[in-house]
Amino acid sequence: MKINKQMVDSMLSLNDEQLWQMIKMIAAGSGVDISQIKAPPQNLSAIRNAISSMSDDDIKRASEIIEIYKKSK
Repeated sequence: MKINKQMVDSMLSLNDEQLWQMIKMIAAGSGVDISQIKAPPQNLSAIRNAISSMSDDDIKRASEIIEIYKKSK
């Protein structure tokens, strides 16, 4: 799954449950199973803050890291 600015912006409009589902979907698409993890609300707030401050370079690097991880599996 390719992360882009549009995806990041759309993630910010999701409620906490939807955001966590999206994160799990991205992780699963990258070969990481976090389906059994429950996200405490304070963690989702921190994740939402991190997502909102992502620059284009951050998004590009996140995509690169995901691709490297997928290739190493």
